[in-house]
Amino acid sequence: MTNVRRDSTAFIIVDAQNFVLHEKGIAAKWGVWKIAREKGIVENTVKAIERFRAEKIPIIFVNMELRPQISQALNANLPDIDFWKPIKGLDFTKITREEGEFQGKVIEQFTPHPEDLIVAKHHTMSGFHGTDLDRILRSLHYDTLLFGGAITNLCVEGTVRGAFDRGYNNIVLSDCVASISDEAQNFAMEFVFPKFGRVCTSEELEIL
Repeated sequence: MTNVRRDSTAFIIVDAQNFVLHEKGIAAKWGVWKIAREKGIVENTVKAIERFRAEKIPIIFVNMELRPQISQALNANLPDIDFWKPIKGLDFTKITREEGEFQGKVIEQFTPHPEDLIVAKHHTMSGFHGTDLDRILRSLHYDTLLFGGAITNLCVEGTVRGAFDRGYNNIVLSDCVASISDEAQNFAMEFVFPKFGRVCTSEELEIL
């Protein structure tokens, strides 16, 4: 079992938005939404969210929110490799929290509650760079971070690395993060995340 203290722990959910975790998302061609459903990652995360809310552990959604100029720069800077081709040239300005905009909304299963916090990242994979996340966590005295969301090897990893650089205790919930393939997921769990914290399932977590 992996132990955490409820009074100093927060659950960070990265990019759990329709653009990547819904079959009608603009990045649906990556197939992350399908893997997340088939592997039970969405269901596991719902259970984790319910448990953490009951334990008074705060839920913090770190969401992608791109402005027009950032969308243009992102398209221009994406490397010309097969991985990026499914989304290269897409209108990323649809990834916003504007009312009625489907792509930027947190998926329905994870719908934020009024007490949940939402942090917007505008131009990087890391949830820390250029955001208020670090200030929020320090002001509330949270030093242990649980991680869920998507994509495991991109924005989740970027945020975990950012947390490590800032001195946080990190725990990646392996059954609450989704990647583009089993190979990519397993590589992160075995070779990447253990360098920056701990890895366990949500059921292996004991809250003190």
